[in-house]
Amino acid sequence: MSAKAVSKGIISVGGWAMAKLATSALVLPVLARYLGIEAYGQYAYYLAVLLLAAQCANVGMMQTMTKRIAERPDDGGWCRTVARSGALINGIGVLLVGLIAGWVIRSTASTGIGEGSIALVVVGVLMLDQVWFYARGVLHGFRYEERAAVPGIIGVFIAGLLAILAAMNGLGVVGVFAGLLLADLYVAIACLQAVRHALKEGSVVRAAQPPPPATRNLLQFGLSAMVFSVLNMALCSLDIILVRHLAGEAQAGLYAAAVQWSQFVWFIPIAVEGVMLQATARFWAEGKIDEVTRLVSRLTRYVMLGTIFLLLLVFVLGDQIVAVYFGPQFRDATLGLRLLVPGALCYALARVFWPVIQAGGGGSQLIRVMGIAVLLDVGLCVILIPGGGAAGAACATSLSFASVAVGYAWILRNRRVHPFTGCAVSRLLGLVLGTGLAVAGLSALVTPPMLAVPAGVFGGLLLYWGGVFALGLVQVDELGLLVQNLPGVFRQVGETMFRMLAPWLLRLRATASNEEAEVGDAR
Repeated sequence: MSAKAVSKGIISVGGWAMAKLATSALVLPVLARYLGIEAYGQYAYYLAVLLLAAQCANVGMMQTMTKRIAERPDDGGWCRTVARSGALINGIGVLLVGLIAGWVIRSTASTGIGEGSIALVVVGVLMLDQVWFYARGVLHGFRYEERAAVPGIIGVFIAGLLAILAAMNGLGVVGVFAGLLLADLYVAIACLQAVRHALKEGSVVRAAQPPPPATRNLLQFGLSAMVFSVLNMALCSLDIILVRHLAGEAQAGLYAAAVQWSQFVWFIPIAVEGVMLQATARFWAEGKIDEVTRLVSRLTRYVMLGTIFLLLLVFVLGDQIVAVYFGPQFRDATLGLRLLVPGALCYALARVFWPVIQAGGGGSQLIRVMGIAVLLDVGLCVILIPGGGAAGAACATSLSFASVAVGYAWILRNRRVHPFTGCAVSRLLGLVLGTGLAVAGLSALVTPPMLAVPAGVFGGLLLYWGGVFALGLVQVDELGLLVQNLPGVFRQVGETMFRMLAPWLLRLRATASNEEAEVGDAR
């Protein structure tokens, strides 16, 4: 997979992730204020159930079809067989899981909410979501990530608008999910059309090719991917469910607020995760371990630098962010938010690692590590939530997220892949501490929270990224190469910005190098 193809895929998936997170950033405070803490906790609970059910209903077909189609995208017969078998397996999964999810939602519906209505609308969202999952599996295999991302982005905007209208008009949690259902209907129709066109385009059939994989083979890989995805979602969703049952809906609302801000920063690793499976599968197949290390270590460094910057701002400005964003009634969410920051960083790195391991045939290892992390998370939640509420859940989540990152890094190293090659950890730690202190001091000088947040963000932006280039954590030439690999209009915009910034960045690096040389001579 070429550097340009990787860049195109990252931009497409990243654009969808940014749209989703930005829309959530605008919509969630409105929902929190209009629904109230308890209804907002209900919303978070049903969303967690939906996310868990979605992974089971998909039966791992999204990852399976991406892998299989990416192996031979020019073989029309192969691709159509994979798509048909995937649709059959996915369809059966939707029917079975939809019935179970509907029963669970009806049985656990809160007082004052129509149990039949909420069950019906959430199951409807589940079914339409599966169409998009299926389309992503096919289109990502053909490396048409943008054909799934664009309808997804439009659907996110529609869902956000309808959710706000429902909440403001007193339609409650059922109305919010009904808006999501309508948005998903548009996405499903658009993506099915994109899949039909993609399968028509892949009409070339090459001679001397092995026969298409049997449904049984697809199911075998898909079940492994499904188990991993379910465990992944369980790790991210069970805490909300446990907080609701062990500490009440008010604490669930506080924890949901903390989780949302700690995970807003994940658009960077989500974008990289979306291309790593198809980007590294061929390297593994051809035994090019050095190429895997080169790609993974470079993208790990970029994800680490970008995510640390965003999480640093969230950690330092947590009080002001919660006050401005959710309102004073959510002020107790700040402690949980700060406790989640280390775990959010670890899980961002894990998102880069696991598709690489999956591409190399290490599905069973992924499942073992994730299974241990889920058990650890549940155990810690049972111990910490009754006394600590949302803060106890945040501690449990951070520790379990860290265990996942450590486990996956260990798996990669055992397979001779070194994901942290080129990461100057000591320099990065110094930069983080210096920037954090500067942002804290700057925000303390500006007392109104509405002004303290942008002041801290602007100051942190200049200090942190100036330090990244001054310390050589990213080279200026490296940035220029990244810009050259961008597709289309992104490259034109990037080249214009690079021409403006390059002289300043080179000057920063030269100054820092001179100071390092002087220190070395003094020693």
